[in-house]
Amino acid sequence: MNTTKTTIKPIAGQERKVILDFLRGIAIFGIIAANMAVYNAPFHTMSGEFILWDDTANKIANFFLKFFIEGKFYPLFSLLFGIGFYFFLQKANDTVNKVVFTFRKRLMFLFIFGILHVLLLWYGDVLIVYAIFGLILTWFRNRSNKTLIRSAIIFLMIPVVLIGVLVGFMKLAMMVPEAAQAIEAEFSHQISQTKEYIDKTIVTYSTGSFSEIIRIRIAEYIESIPGYLFFYPNFMAMLLAGFYVGRKKIFEDLDSGLKILKKVFIWCLPLAIIFNLLLAYYNQTASYIIPDWDLLIVTISYAIGGPALMFVYIYILALIYHKNVLNKIIQVICKTGQMAFTNYLSHSIICTTLFFSYGFGLYGKVNYWQGLLIAIAIYVVQVIWSHYWLKYYKFGPFEWLWRSMTYGKWQTMKNR
Repeated sequence: MNTTKTTIKPIAGQERKVILDFLRGIAIFGIIAANMAVYNAPFHTMSGEFILWDDTANKIANFFLKFFIEGKFYPLFSLLFGIGFYFFLQKANDTVNKVVFTFRKRLMFLFIFGILHVLLLWYGDVLIVYAIFGLILTWFRNRSNKTLIRSAIIFLMIPVVLIGVLVGFMKLAMMVPEAAQAIEAEFSHQISQTKEYIDKTIVTYSTGSFSEIIRIRIAEYIESIPGYLFFYPNFMAMLLAGFYVGRKKIFEDLDSGLKILKKVFIWCLPLAIIFNLLLAYYNQTASYIIPDWDLLIVTISYAIGGPALMFVYIYILALIYHKNVLNKIIQVICKTGQMAFTNYLSHSIICTTLFFSYGFGLYGKVNYWQGLLIAIAIYVVQVIWSHYWLKYYKFGPFEWLWRSMTYGKWQTMKNR
């Protein structure tokens, strides 16, 4: 009988897969660039009938964001999360149950961070999503690679099927004159209510008290809950894909991994171009209130175009990393990725201070191209800050707190 006690500890600095930190550091920029529009305005203003800025400059900026940014970097973060789960399981192969228990405890604390994020900062939190779907991921730890891929495809298609069914029923109902009249009246009423809600939200965030902001933030989060069916299954698909990529050791042997990534790149590039063109075009007219063909096209484009362009980015970035091009820039971006949790939460701290009433009150006043410039500026500051912080400390502040909570003791913070 083996009585050796195995202690599960966080990954030491020298054990980190540096390329994953590099990809994570790039993803941090994509996330703030994509989120800037909803830090600054209600979610509904991203859909056709409620877009706030439609002049030429903002149309170009919005097209750029839809084609290159939105729906590409949360999938990348999810993929990396899945790879991270694979590496977590390698900590102590002879005590898998204990490792899984620790990972689930880690997810529980992530869930708590997510709740506090929603209550105190921003409704657009994804930490709760990762905590819930991360728990589901642990149930796949013993499944075959084929099951992982099949399950990822199923999750990817859930939003497409649901929206397709909704659109189909709506089109059938509209063929009945009496039903069509009632449906059109109801949608007209919903659009009117949504416009009033948008105006109220902009006023509250830009001039309201902190308690008023908390109330409307909770209301917005409740409105976002259907995303667990209509959008977030894409995250689960990428978690499973990431676990599969981890098993295939693509980033552990980059010479061989790049050959695989190149094949994926060749397949994904045309899909990325076609479906992201469709996404950028039809998002201007698609409605998140009225299920129509434009919304179905947007949903399909997110499901296919987002992951496709993500894999295009991964191959290009892995090639740059492998060729050791721009080495100094890669090093500082790696530091940004090493502090991804802190940098993600600091997005909300910085942006809510910029946009909400208790800060500069700019909510609803920063358009798409201005928001993109602000996102670039914030990211540059984070890259510099992360570089200097990790000269003196082992972890980012929130990484340190999360690890300390997970392992039940205060982690050593300072570098020796």
